[in-house]
Amino acid sequence: MQTIASSEPIRTLELNGSQIIILGTAHISQKSIDEVERIIQEEKPDTVCVELCASRMRSVQDPDHWKKLDIFKVFKERKMWLLLSSLILSSFQKKLGYGNIRPGDEMRKAIEEGNKIHAKIVPVDREISTTLKRAWWNVGFWSRMMLFSTLVSSLIVKEEISPEKIEEMKSDDVLKDLFSQLPSRYQSVKNVIIDERDEYLAQRIRQQAAVGKKIFAVVGAGHLEGIINHIVEDKDIDHLDIQPVKGFWDRVRPLLFPAIIISAFTALYWFGGKEEGQEFLIRWILVKGTLAAIGAIIALAHPVSIILAFIAAPIGNFNPIIKPGWVAALSESWFRKPLVEDFEKLGEDTETFSGYWKNKVTRIFLVFMLPQIGSSIGTFIVSKQIFDKIIKFVGAFF
Repeated sequence: MQTIASSEPIRTLELNGSQIIILGTAHISQKSIDEVERIIQEEKPDTVCVELCASRMRSVQDPDHWKKLDIFKVFKERKMWLLLSSLILSSFQKKLGYGNIRPGDEMRKAIEEGNKIHAKIVPVDREISTTLKRAWWNVGFWSRMMLFSTLVSSLIVKEEISPEKIEEMKSDDVLKDLFSQLPSRYQSVKNVIIDERDEYLAQRIRQQAAVGKKIFAVVGAGHLEGIINHIVEDKDIDHLDIQPVKGFWDRVRPLLFPAIIISAFTALYWFGGKEEGQEFLIRWILVKGTLAAIGAIIALAHPVSIILAFIAAPIGNFNPIIKPGWVAALSESWFRKPLVEDFEKLGEDTETFSGYWKNKVTRIFLVFMLPQIGSSIGTFIVSKQIFDKIIKFVGAFF
C-alpha cells in the first residue's frame, strides 16, 4: 500500500497494475471539498468514483430535477414511501449543513474537477431504492414504525454542527459507536446500510481497476476501512442488488383483519338480527369516515380530498388500494401540485411546526398520514364495540 500526503483520511493501493486512491470525507466539510480538488488536480486520475448511485448522481448533475417530478404520478404509482424517505434524508442533511456548505458538495466537486480533466465519472453506490427496501424489509413491523418515526422526528430538530464536530465525522469509530448504541433488533439495518454498502462500494471501485490505470474514489469516511477490507478480494455482488420479496406472513396479514371484521359483522347479524348488524355497519361508516375526514381537515386538505378520505375510510380495511390516506393524497397532489420552490425550501420549512403545513410537499404527506391515522383510530373504536357486543350476545346465549 502506497502513501499520498493528505490532511484527510486516505488509502492507496495497487491492484491489477492500477493505482487506487480512496479518500474518506465528511459530507459537510470544507476541508474534504478542498482535498478532493487538490488530489484530482495533482494526481490526474483517469477515473473518478463517487459515493452516489446513478439516480442520485443525475439529481446532483441536474439542479432542476424537481421541476421534472410529477408528484401526482408518484402517488398514483404508490411510490410515496420512497419519495418520503428521500425527502427526509435530503431535508435532514440540509439541516446539518455548515455555513454555505451543502451535504454532498465534495461529490459535486469531484464530478466538476473530474470533468475538467476529462476523467470517467462513475457512480459506485447501490441504488438508494434498493438499500431502503432491503433495510425496511429486514426488520419487523414495529421496528419499521420506530425507525420511520425516528426519521420524521429528526426533521423537527435543527442541529448546529461545529467545525470540530465535522472533523470527528471523519472517524470510522464514530460511525461504529453510533450503530453500537442501537438496539440489537436494528443490527440488520446496520448490515444493509453500512456493511453491505462497504462490500458493494469496494467491488464497484475494484471493477474500475480492470479498465483504468489510476482510480480516485470519494467516499464517506465511515466506509473507508470496510472498503479496504473488501476490495482486496474479487467478490460477486449481484445478490446485493436483489430487492426483498414479501414473506408468507406479509402476504397473509392484509387479508387476516378483513376476514376477522367480516366474521364479526356476520356474528352480529346472526346473534343480534338485522337491525343490530345494520346499526354497527352505519357506525363503522360514520366513525371511520368522520375521523379520517378530521385527519384531512387537520392537514388543511382540499375539500375534495376531505370528502374522498371520508368515503374511502370504511372501505380501506377491505381493499388494499382504496385507503383514505392514499386517495386523499392522490387528490391533493392533483389539486395542489407543489412548486419547485416547495422542494427547494423543504429544509427551511421543516424547521418549524407550521412549516409542514406551509410547504405543499410536506402537506401532501400530512394529507397522506393523518386521514390514515384517523381511520385506524376509528377501526379500533368500532371493532372494540363490535366484539364487546358479540361477547355479550354469546354470554347471554349460553
